[in-house]
Amino acid sequence: MLQAQERSPCTVKQYGHIARTFLSFAQKPLDEVTLRDLEAFREYLVLQRHYSKNSVYTTVRGLTCLFRSFGYSVADQLEPPRRPERLPRYLTEEEMHRLFEAVTESPRDNAIVHVLAFVGLRVGELCHLQLEDIEFERNILHVRSGKGDKDREVVLEDRTRAAIDRYLADRTISGASSLRLFPVGSVTVERIVRRAAQRAGIPRRVTPHMLRHTLATALLSRGCDIRYIQKLLGHASVATTQIYTHVDTQALRDAYQRAKPQY
Repeated sequence: MLQAQERSPCTVKQYGHIARTFLSFAQKPLDEVTLRDLEAFREYLVLQRHYSKNSVYTTVRGLTCLFRSFGYSVADQLEPPRRPERLPRYLTEEEMHRLFEAVTESPRDNAIVHVLAFVGLRVGELCHLQLEDIEFERNILHVRSGKGDKDREVVLEDRTRAAIDRYLADRTISGASSLRLFPVGSVTVERIVRRAAQRAGIPRRVTPHMLRHTLATALLSRGCDIRYIQKLLGHASVATTQIYTHVDTQALRDAYQRAKPQY
């Protein structure tokens, strides 16, 4: 049913896990579930499974979707917790340089890291790219059915285009024929980025989504209009993009030095 609603594969998998976990806990059919059963499940997740607020929030959303799919409204009364507002984590330019150096030996991994770092794609968007989504004449990449089932166009800058060209040339030599640009799954992409960060000597846990945060932060620090960053990242609202205005501490420091009062 979620697939019919064109939910992302990640959401389908996540909500499916939530449904199975709840049904195993409740031990009763959906039409007999009460609000008290749902509240007991939430308490179990917090007290016994030590779920974070973000995890509980996602679980409540998943349960609401589950019950609505079968025509029941009992989960509508279950209030999700307020999610904490955390600043996105990002890499410095020096760390990014080391990350690129760590993937020079693999044309595929090098191209994947370049697309994540310079185009700002979500992992799911990268994994679903087709060869036909690249307009080589215009250096444009078409992102089909991104979050919210929205399409967008993004620009391929020179280094990313060159990385893709090297990868495709290497793929031709090896005889690969997939219609997908990168015929890999999200777990593989996460592993590529994590291992590259380890080889680069970056002590923090680095994820593909962190490269998306890094791009947005770097663009904003260089004066890029926040509306263009919103379009590039595929954010439905500029309010989502505005979180990056709180991340660039150097810009904050410079602005403060220019405007601080002279007591």
